Amino acid sequence: MLKKQFLILFLILPFLQVLAQENWPEGVDKIHIDSIIVKNNWRTKEKIILSELRISPGTEIDKVSLYDGITRIWNIGNFSNVEYKIDTLPNQQILLKIKAKDAFTIIPNFSFSGNKEDFRLNAGVIDNNFLGKNLRIGLNASYGSNATDFSADITVPRQLLYKNMALHGLILYGHSQQYRYNEGEIASGIGYEKRQLSLGITNPWGKDFEYNFSPNLGLTYFQHRTDSTLIDPDILTHPDYKVDYFSVSVSESIGYIKRKRHQNDGYMISGSINWGIGLNKESTTYISLGLSASYHKLFNKTIQLSSHFSTGYTTSDIPSLLFYRGNSSVKGIVNGEISGKAYYTAYGGLHLTYFNYDWFAMEQSFFVNWGNGTDQYTDLYTTKPLATIGSGIKVMVPMIPWLGIRFYLTKTMDHDNWFSIDL
Repeated sequence: MLKKQFLILFLILPFLQVLAQENWPEGVDKIHIDSIIVKNNWRTKEKIILSELRISPGTEIDKVSLYDGITRIWNIGNFSNVEYKIDTLPNQQILLKIKAKDAFTIIPNFSFSGNKEDFRLNAGVIDNNFLGKNLRIGLNASYGSNATDFSADITVPRQLLYKNMALHGLILYGHSQQYRYNEGEIASGIGYEKRQLSLGITNPWGKDFEYNFSPNLGLTYFQHRTDSTLIDPDILTHPDYKVDYFSVSVSESIGYIKRKRHQNDGYMISGSINWGIGLNKESTTYISLGLSASYHKLFNKTIQLSSHFSTGYTTSDIPSLLFYRGNSSVKGIVNGEISGKAYYTAYGGLHLTYFNYDWFAMEQSFFVNWGNGTDQYTDLYTTKPLATIGSGIKVMVPMIPWLGIRFYLTKTMDHDNWFSIDL
């Protein structure tokens, strides 16, 4: 009997937690808020939180506007927990208490991801909340089976700019080795040095919970210079080249995904077009198109369904500008097994969160993952894709968002990469 009671308590505990966070008075449509206090934000400035809440003292609010504000605070991404409470003071004034518990967002970035044939090791430091103003800065070095990169980036968030505008800048230097496969064997390869300087501008007229046309703009200068010493001499490679490009990209999204810790709810469809303008004779002008979609349904604190789809096409024939997809896109495969001027990848999974507390959370996923790459887009869906089934365990510490591990067990058709790790 005691075991049965314990099991029932274990199953309903996550739902009791969420009920304790919501105390909107029953039968009341609107409330006049006289004052607001913010607690537990030991790092994030109160101004940043209130700019996302979008409720001021002296205003009348309904339940939807309050929930939307709480969702926007969650989506800042720097909190392990966000709650609200409505209190009536002795003088009958209404006090809105916002509890936004800061997580540890200064991240000593040391991570590993991959399987026994395709891996990537990262080391660096990232601050997702520099000076408590949600500024994001990072320095990173990475080494892997297909690339070695050194990069620095900064993001200025919308809370510090005009309306919804955000800015992102990146400087990158490194080299890559990319391979194309035919029936599981390397068919050709290309090694090259790369330099990149980019600026991204999120349009300020975007809205959170409704659609309006508000595209994002990306400006990038990059250079690729081939280096044959990066590739085994027995592998067929492309003649040497040096390309210089200035590229302009425009992207637009429809939908909104609500995030609470590691869980998601909602949908987003994104499309992009990129125009690469050649700056020397070897750099032929090209156009790349991309489309992605994701859908998440969070039924309760435990059960989530997720799906993703991504596809792209480029007019470029330059090997370093083709699409190369690997373990991060389809679990269990090797980078380059999906490659070409066109590609698609897809994912469908059931995610179960067994524990979800400030200092410990655990999620298990069961998924199907597949994709294909060709040089003709019309061949993508008429040739056999690479497919994987598997299950993953993710253990994390929400108060320290960078501290966690994912371990995947996979079964891939005609492949022996049975595991994948993200640390």
